Amino acid sequence: MAGRDEQTDGPTSFHDEPCVICRGLKEFQSGRTFNPNQQALKSLCNLHTWLLAKTAEAGTVAEVLLQMLEYPLKEEWTGANCGVCASIAEEEERKLGEFARSLGKPESLLRLQERGGICIPHARKLLDRVPDRVRDEIILALQKRVVELRRELTTLSRSAKAGETIHPGLLGRAAEFLVANRGLDIKR
Repeated sequence: MAGRDEQTDGPTSFHDEPCVICRGLKEFQSGRTFNPNQQALKSLCNLHTWLLAKTAEAGTVAEVLLQMLEYPLKEEWTGANCGVCASIAEEEERKLGEFARSLGKPESLLRLQERGGICIPHARKLLDRVPDRVRDEIILALQKRVVELRRELTTLSRSAKAGETIHPGLLGRAAEFLVANRGLDIKR
């Protein structure tokens, strides 16, 4: 299938580590929707309503949807004030703070430089939280990743024109690097 990303067991890229913030938020989001706090779910956005419907136990989903039906015509219910989104935003702030502090350790900064591990949206949010020296190292790591992805995507584009369609995880890695992990609505 055109555009599909084939998966393999091994990394194909020097910078193959996914964004640590995205990874933590995906785990947090999964926990929130699999074990929903019904009080926090009076209002859900489109993404989290469908995610809840798809992943949670039917009885729990029915209770949450019944609770949501109490509010749809009231002014405070807009769908924009999603309880899960608010929880994820709080968790994102916490994780960004932890990551910024960890970059004060030389081994953490070296790991970021060598293996990646941050997407552009989270890097942007991180830049204001770190000293200038660390900020410069983050930018340098991102620039290296951009050069690498350009090279790999150019090769993929040429290979696809020649009829070759295997590209182990490249499209997904590039998309995550540019816009964060699939299923996360990262506010800028």
